Amino acid sequence: MPKIVDHEKKREEIALKAADVFLELGYKNLGMRELCQQLEMSKSAIYHYFKSKDDIFKAATEAMVGFDSMALSDCPLAEDASDDERIESFYQMYQLLAPRHFQETKVVMEYIDVIKIENIAQDTCMKMANEKYKNILATYVHKTSAEQLYTLLLGLLNQQLVQGKPFSKDYISKLVRKHLD
Repeated sequence: MPKIVDHEKKREEIALKAADVFLELGYKNLGMRELCQQLEMSKSAIYHYFKSKDDIFKAATEAMVGFDSMALSDCPLAEDASDDERIESFYQMYQLLAPRHFQETKVVMEYIDVIKIENIAQDTCMKMANEKYKNILATYVHKTSAEQLYTLLLGLLNQQLVQGKPFSKDYISKLVRKHLD
């Protein structure tokens, strides 16, 4: 009996594994041959699911955002949550992103170097990631302040990076509370 393969599930599995590879090895200098080796798949198997390295990168980005969204799925929806619960959801997102923020920033900067800075606003991958993270914040923290909260989140992650230590939960809570009022 032939083996039945769930191609969508397999594509998602490859994308998540590829996300780890991109975080470890970067984007710019990673070729398809090395990517295939890291994924332990042949080029033909990869090309069965993806057209190009760029296509894999976009799928990997989407898979990571989806992973992050699922990690918050037990949080109460913003519309049903108290301010303390919404602040906790923001803090959980901050804690989720913080450990990999440095690597993700490096990969994003390499990607921007390849697509060119003047093309960021039109890039489908960049737009998709930004919109999905804002949607997560709108869903679990505050619908009308999602853009400001996303800016705050990225600012906190970057500032943490350059100061070399995380912020206290109390400090973050005070900042988020200002956006909930």
